[in-house]
Amino acid sequence: KLLFCIGDVSGKGAPAAMIMAVIHSLFRAFSAHENNPARIMQTINEAACRNNEANYFVTMFIGVLDLPTGNLRYCDAGHDSPFVMENGKVRIEKCNPHLPLGVFADTKYEIQEMVLAYDSTVFLYTDGLTEARKARKQYYGIERVESVLGKCADEHLPPRQMLERITEEVHLYVGGAEQSDDLTMLAIHY
Repeated sequence: KLLFCIGDVSGKGAPAAMIMAVIHSLFRAFSAHENNPARIMQTINEAACRNNEANYFVTMFIGVLDLPTGNLRYCDAGHDSPFVMENGKVRIEKCNPHLPLGVFADTKYEIQEMVLAYDSTVFLYTDGLTEARKARKQYYGIERVESVLGKCADEHLPPRQMLERITEEVHLYVGGAEQSDDLTMLAIHY
């Protein structure tokens, strides 16, 4: 099995980085003995809600991919839905709209499943991708992401080259405009 996650904390600077470091540590600790993404999310959320006077929250996506079968079990806590590229087509995999981590300790998280076809790719990202923009202009947006992923699928790019292509496209789009959010992406080819 391959366990993976991606997350994004509210806020900026050192306090936000410290919160994400704690969430990362919690994920590593809880996933060492559990492979149900909903249970991992539930446990992290309960811990994240304790002593959260600053009201930080974290969006997170946790996936567990069974390598022999392609069965992907996942749980989404307010994170952007992933793209799935298979058979030359790109689609957004709709996720149950759970609350982010750190909001309410009694939030219930549910597991979802899909089966990945051989030679498919799952693409995850933080909102720094879709919200990248030129100086005071339009966001990069989900449509541009989907378009670039379609081109990557047509060219059968492996994950590293796919991420490089998307990064290049975003940098071309924003030009020299300073960005207010980080750009984090994860591509998993099955």
